[in-house]
Amino acid sequence: MPCRSHVPVYFYSMTRVFIIGTGNLGRQLITRFQQAMKTDIELVGYRNLSGEKLPTVSAPLSMESIPTCDLIILAVPDDRISSISDSLDNPNVTIAHTSGSVSIAALNRHERRGVLYIPQTFSKHRSVDLSQVTICLEASNDNVMKQLEMVSVTLSRKLTHINSHQRKKLHLAAVYMNNFVNHCYTKAAEIAQESAIDQELLYPLMEETMLKAQELGASNAQSGPAMRGDKDTIARQLEQLPEEDRAMYEAITQSIKHTHG
Repeated sequence: MPCRSHVPVYFYSMTRVFIIGTGNLGRQLITRFQQAMKTDIELVGYRNLSGEKLPTVSAPLSMESIPTCDLIILAVPDDRISSISDSLDNPNVTIAHTSGSVSIAALNRHERRGVLYIPQTFSKHRSVDLSQVTICLEASNDNVMKQLEMVSVTLSRKLTHINSHQRKKLHLAAVYMNNFVNHCYTKAAEIAQESAIDQELLYPLMEETMLKAQELGASNAQSGPAMRGDKDTIARQLEQLPEEDRAMYEAITQSIKHTHG
């Protein structure tokens, strides 16, 4: 199924949402849905897996029974999705998880099931503007899809439908683009700090790297000693690295050489 972005317009009654999980993503969703209350969304409560109440949230913390609702969103670690889903017995309620790498089949015991995946990085103490993020949806039927669209549009006007296979590939790509790149930022900062160099000297390079990748395409924007086949520079840089970091440098270097032949 090809990806397609669109902005649906629906006029339904208010959707009552309950969220399980208050990690980085869960907190963002709770905050955004609370802000959207009295419009299309009513946040009827949340469940913090640690039992800790969120002081800035007016919706009730519910650790035992789940209040009457239309949609339960599982914003929990991937390895908890199936067990939590299996513990829910709400036949008329839609159950949706938020994972990029877990199939919708993990919710198969529920007739009304879906996925609301946001390809973005989240941190506990940093608010993220979701208005420019395309939210990826999957649903067990058209009725559930319309419900997920109505809820998601309060987060972003950009929505698309992708299946579980596509979503897993998108999540894999996101790991490369975000998690691995951020780790390289960490290593670059360590190298700078070891020589008493202000890491802010690298910030313009970080920004230009991102802009070039967007404007030219990452493959066309590739540069550096591996791209040039500069064996002398590569050898000198490997000598500067501690043993535990050389494997990563060599692996990325070989990948660049292989990609660009």
